[in-house]
Amino acid sequence: MEFIMGFIVWTAIGLVGGFALNNFYRGPETSLFITLVFGFFGAFIGGMLAMSGYIFHAPTPLRIGGLFGAALGAVGFTFMYHFIARKAI
Repeated sequence: MEFIMGFIVWTAIGLVGGFALNNFYRGPETSLFITLVFGFFGAFIGGMLAMSGYIFHAPTPLRIGGLFGAALGAVGFTFMYHFIARKAI
Protein backbone atom coordinates (compact mmCIF):
# COMPACT_ATOMS: atom_id res chain seq x y z
CA MET A 1 0.00 0.00 0.00
CA GLU A 2 2.92 2.33 0.65
CA PHE A 3 4.11 2.02 -2.94
CA ILE A 4 0.69 2.88 -4.34
CA MET A 5 0.42 5.95 -2.12
CA GLY A 6 3.93 6.98 -3.13
CA PHE A 7 3.12 6.79 -6.82
CA ILE A 8 -0.11 8.73 -6.26
CA VAL A 9 1.88 11.43 -4.47
CA TRP A 10 4.43 11.47 -7.33
CA THR A 11 1.57 11.85 -9.81
CA ALA A 12 0.15 14.76 -7.82
CA ILE A 13 3.58 16.40 -7.61
CA GLY A 14 4.02 16.01 -11.36
CA LEU A 15 0.64 17.46 -12.22
CA VAL A 16 1.01 20.40 -9.81
CA GLY A 17 4.54 21.09 -11.02
CA GLY A 18 3.46 20.96 -14.66
CA PHE A 19 0.47 23.21 -14.05
CA ALA A 20 2.54 25.73 -12.06
CA LEU A 21 5.26 25.91 -14.70
CA ASN A 22 2.61 26.26 -17.40
CA ASN A 23 1.37 29.39 -15.66
CA PHE A 24 4.81 30.89 -14.91
CA TYR A 25 6.92 30.00 -17.94
CA ARG A 26 4.90 29.31 -21.05
CA GLY A 27 6.01 28.85 -24.62
CA PRO A 28 3.89 30.45 -27.33
CA GLU A 29 2.46 27.23 -28.82
CA THR A 30 2.43 24.93 -25.80
CA SER A 31 -0.70 23.18 -24.57
CA LEU A 32 -1.77 22.41 -21.02
CA PHE A 33 -2.29 18.70 -21.75
CA ILE A 34 1.25 18.15 -23.05
CA THR A 35 2.63 20.18 -20.16
CA LEU A 36 0.83 17.96 -17.65
CA VAL A 37 2.04 14.83 -19.44
CA PHE A 38 5.64 16.07 -19.26
CA GLY A 39 5.14 16.90 -15.58
CA PHE A 40 3.78 13.41 -14.87
CA PHE A 41 6.59 11.59 -16.70
CA GLY A 42 9.21 13.91 -15.24
CA ALA A 43 7.97 13.19 -11.72
CA PHE A 44 7.98 9.46 -12.34
CA ILE A 45 11.47 9.39 -13.84
CA GLY A 46 12.89 11.83 -11.29
CA GLY A 47 11.37 9.88 -8.41
CA MET A 48 12.69 6.57 -9.71
CA LEU A 49 16.18 7.99 -10.21
CA ALA A 50 16.14 9.47 -6.72
CA MET A 51 15.01 6.14 -5.25
CA SER A 52 17.77 4.17 -6.98
CA GLY A 53 20.17 5.01 -4.15
CA TYR A 54 17.84 3.34 -1.62
CA ILE A 55 17.47 0.08 -3.53
CA PHE A 56 19.06 -1.98 -0.73
CA HIS A 57 17.60 0.05 2.15
CA ALA A 58 13.78 -0.15 1.95
CA PRO A 59 13.04 1.70 -1.30
CA THR A 60 9.76 3.41 -0.48
CA PRO A 61 8.56 6.25 -2.74
CA LEU A 62 7.55 8.43 0.21
CA ARG A 63 11.12 9.05 1.34
CA ILE A 64 12.37 12.61 1.10
CA GLY A 65 14.73 11.71 -1.73
CA GLY A 66 11.93 10.25 -3.84
CA LEU A 67 9.69 13.24 -3.26
CA PHE A 68 12.46 15.73 -3.99
CA GLY A 69 13.47 13.81 -7.11
CA ALA A 70 9.86 13.73 -8.31
CA ALA A 71 9.50 17.48 -7.86
CA LEU A 72 12.82 18.22 -9.53
CA GLY A 73 12.05 15.85 -12.41
CA ALA A 74 8.59 17.31 -13.00
CA VAL A 75 9.82 20.89 -13.06
CA GLY A 76 12.93 20.00 -15.06
CA PHE A 77 11.14 18.07 -17.81
CA THR A 78 8.39 20.66 -18.11
CA PHE A 79 10.91 23.51 -18.19
CA MET A 80 12.88 21.78 -20.95
CA TYR A 81 9.68 21.30 -22.97
CA HIS A 82 8.71 24.96 -22.70
CA PHE A 83 12.27 26.16 -23.30
CA ILE A 84 12.61 24.07 -26.48
CA ALA A 85 9.15 25.09 -27.70
CA ARG A 86 10.02 28.75 -27.16
CA LYS A 87 13.30 28.45 -29.10
CA ALA A 88 11.73 26.44 -31.95
CA ILE A 89 9.46 29.26 -33.03
